[in-house]
Formats: sequence, C-alpha cells, structure tokens
Amino acid sequence: MKLLGPLLAGALTLLIIIVIGAFVFLPVDTDAESSEAVAVGTPPLALPAVPAAPPIEAELARREETYQAQMSQLDQTLQDRHATYQSQIQQIGEQLAVAQNQLNQLQAQAETLTQQAAQLEATRAERISLYQTQLEQTSQQYQARYAEIQQAISQAQARLAEANAQLGR
Repeated sequence: MKLLGPLLAGALTLLIIIVIGAFVFLPVDTDAESSEAVAVGTPPLALPAVPAAPPIEAELARREETYQAQMSQLDQTLQDRHATYQSQIQQIGEQLAVAQNQLNQLQAQAETLTQQAAQLEATRAERISLYQTQLEQTSQQYQARYAEIQQAISQAQARLAEANAQLGR
C-alpha cells in the first residue's frame, strides 16, 4: 500500500511522456486533422493521443531492444578486448621473463669471459716472462759455448801451426 502512490505517479508520468513523445516524433498530417476536428468537433489533441500510444510504445520497445542489443554487443566487445588485452599482457610478461633470463645468462657469460680474458692475459704475461728468461739463458749458453768453440779452434790452430813448424812446412 505504501508503494501504490509512487507507482501511480510513475505510471501517470510515463503516460504523459508517451503522449508528448507521440506528438513530437510522429509526423503530423495537418489536412486530415483539421477535417476530423471540424467534423467531430473535438480538439485535435484528444484524438491522436489514444490511438498513437500503441505505436509509440511499440517504437519505444523496438528502440529499447535495439539499445539492449547494442549494449550487449558492446559488453561482449568489451569482454573480448579485455580477454585479448589480458592475453597480450600475459604474453608480454612471458616474453619479458624470457628476455630477463637471457640478459642474466649473457651477463654471467660476460663476467665469465672477462675472468677468462684476465686469466689468459696473466698466463700470456707469465709465458712471455718465462720465454724471455729461457731466451736469455739460451743466449748465455750459446755465447759460452761459442767462446769455448772459438777457444778450441784457436788451440787447434795453434797446435796445427806448431805441428807444421816441427814438420817444417
């Protein structure tokens, strides 16, 4: 019972809006209305309001269906795009994780290669030093051996000259 007053007020307001909408949206045939008004003797507003309500309601129902269909279509499109975006976000996240893993691997490889390069450089320097030392030792041995051989040759030549002198040659 408490809702009866607002319900009746809402229904009356809706009926007034429908009647006003009928006059605003329906095409007006001025010649037919004036001939009916003269023949019947009633105001021109009273006759179209009663028969015009069902077509207006039908038009409003059709529009509401169209709007509902459009809203459903928009809602479906929104859900599809949301699903697409979520899928793309997930794919990008996976790609980012793969790229991050690759970056970490490359950084580890770069660090390993840097350490290996430092070790190789240290080994190279050590070997150069070793080879230089060996070269100096070999050079000294060569010089000593050369001197010994030169001395032996000198001694042999001196003996040969002595032997030739004794032989009279």
